[in-house]
Amino acid sequence: MSEQASELRARWRALPPSTRDELVRTGRTGDPEAQWVAVHYARTRLGRLRRLVRVVLLVYIVVLGTALGLLRASGLLNGPGVSVAAAVVTLPSVLGLFAWFRGQVIVFNRVLTVNETAPLPEAAAPPGPDASGAAGWRADGWRADGTRRGESLVVRVVPRRLIVHLGGMALALAAVGTMLTAFERGFSAAVTCWVGAVVVLGLLGLGLVRMRRSNPLVTLSEEGVRVTGWRTSVPWSRITGVRVVAPLSGRGGPRVIALGVTASEQLVADLTGRYAQAARRSMSAYGTPLSFTDRYTDTTVHEVASAASAWTGLPVRSS
Repeated sequence: MSEQASELRARWRALPPSTRDELVRTGRTGDPEAQWVAVHYARTRLGRLRRLVRVVLLVYIVVLGTALGLLRASGLLNGPGVSVAAAVVTLPSVLGLFAWFRGQVIVFNRVLTVNETAPLPEAAAPPGPDASGAAGWRADGWRADGTRRGESLVVRVVPRRLIVHLGGMALALAAVGTMLTAFERGFSAAVTCWVGAVVVLGLLGLGLVRMRRSNPLVTLSEEGVRVTGWRTSVPWSRITGVRVVAPLSGRGGPRVIALGVTASEQLVADLTGRYAQAARRSMSAYGTPLSFTDRYTDTTVHEVASAASAWTGLPVRSS
């Protein structure tokens, strides 16, 4: 660990316990110094978390393999006993590690989204009033009211990607069940595979219905950000930050864009049904109700972030 990272960790631990608890639970604090420490510590912590998980998993595999080998060599466990012991120990351990890792990523991403509201750089500040330009727009991309011009962007979900993903899983389960039945090996396992295939197909159908109701997913325009199913658009004047959140694996995979907004609690209160539930989950995970993933969309979150940055003048941050 570098000297800077050690200093940030020490300053984080030196914060009053009540302040740390508030930051962990809500991502918010009224202390400017604590806010600065939390943001910089979160950046450092997120960078180390993925490496830490890989190291822990590697050490776990080595230790578990060595322990099981010694137990088998000493005669305390036979062949089937080794497999059972490995499954009993590994399943809760891996699930616990993943839950801890995901919780840490959510906490520190929420801290960044809530506290890292970047002011407009002086170099990018809108110039004075100018009468040129059509419909109130100036040639330099700014309007007289201080808002910036960007390009409209419509983000649509692609049902084909969901069909390939879940349909492929259902097909694989059905194939395994068919092979087990054909070779008369493990009838109960074959039934489990068939039931799993039916469940996955049910999830596929539900997902396709929701996609149809939520298409297009998000629209970025002069009015602001409109999410399908929300009663109104969120104007650009309420957007306080643009953040791209990397996948948990740290490599390829779907990413999340989180747009910080003012008065986020009021925004959630104005929603109903599953849209309110999704907004509350987003608030808990990223500190803002306005977030979505590009898992099944025709537009990447980087493209959305660039468009949002063009409309607001805010920099795109990543974690």
